[in-house]
Amino acid sequence: MPLRTETTVEYTFNRPTLHYCEAHDCLRVSEAHEDSVLLSGITRKDLDGFIKCYFEYGLEDVTLKEYFTERLKNKEAVEDE
Repeated sequence: MPLRTETTVEYTFNRPTLHYCEAHDCLRVSEAHEDSVLLSGITRKDLDGFIKCYFEYGLEDVTLKEYFTERLKNKEAVEDE
């Protein structure tokens, strides 16, 4: 088994814009719609997981947290049918 290196790359954005493209499974982070970083292989399910964790642990707006939690439950119920 070949060894793999692990790398962390840090970019700083002053005015970031995020755009998700489901057709290409990618997240684009750009600086005011100009230079950008493209993160490939990110699915909508990955984003939903990220948002779920953010709403659960990072968001302080209780009303918004409750709204998202309810919507996520409804979405999961529909997908299970």
